[in-house]
Amino acid sequence: MLKSFEKNKTSLFERFIPVLLVVTVVLAFLVGALWQKVENLGKNPSVNTGNNGNTEVAKTSPISVDNLKIMAKDLGLDTKKFNTCLDDGQKTDKVSKDVVYGGTVGVTGTPAFFVNGRFLGGAYPFTSFKEVIDRELDGKGSNDYKTYSKDLQTAYDQGSFIAIAKAINIEGSPVLGDSNAKVTLVEFSDFECPYCIRHFSQTWPELKKTYIDTGKVKIVFKYFPLGFHPNAQKAAEAAECSNDQGKFWEMHDKIFSASVASQ
Repeated sequence: MLKSFEKNKTSLFERFIPVLLVVTVVLAFLVGALWQKVENLGKNPSVNTGNNGNTEVAKTSPISVDNLKIMAKDLGLDTKKFNTCLDDGQKTDKVSKDVVYGGTVGVTGTPAFFVNGRFLGGAYPFTSFKEVIDRELDGKGSNDYKTYSKDLQTAYDQGSFIAIAKAINIEGSPVLGDSNAKVTLVEFSDFECPYCIRHFSQTWPELKKTYIDTGKVKIVFKYFPLGFHPNAQKAAEAAECSNDQGKFWEMHDKIFSASVASQ
């Protein structure tokens, strides 16, 4: 009886082998298909499939490489030179040097500013810039944070205001304003950073009108694209490629304006 049971058990197992093989093959196919979909999504992040099965194209960034090239054309740049500069990564090293240098002077995020070397980290309102700038213009800048307003003292406690001035190297960076201005404002920025975009739309116009256009302040721009902003690096390179043709600030405004309009 035991031999008969073992014989039947063996026979049953043998009958199931083809079924198991089919199931294994099907599972392998499904896993392979799923992996291919994941891989394709990684290669084409702008495409996704909705619940209805139709292919939907995700929104293109306003500062994608294609859009940056359109901006260059709109500005009347030599597009052949610009496109070659951008596509070949000719300004990658320049942008990287700014990022490395920013780290050496304490920049860890964007936007970050130095007003005659005094650090302001973040999208501060115009009033905060005004306080620090006016004191510099009046010759009353101080390394003692306690002599500034309560708002800036709070910023000091949070590590986003440092009154002790640092020497900031501005050689080789785009400058706007009177070269002999009493105050130098250095900005480290990321063209895709939401706080930088906010600064451009809310604070920059008043700063430019009040101080730069009047010859009191000159602004120096340094690149600090953050790694988690996918379009920031190429946008920075595009701005520097434009700088080669004397149109940095025009491209600066176009890039930020495009981001503001898309919000």
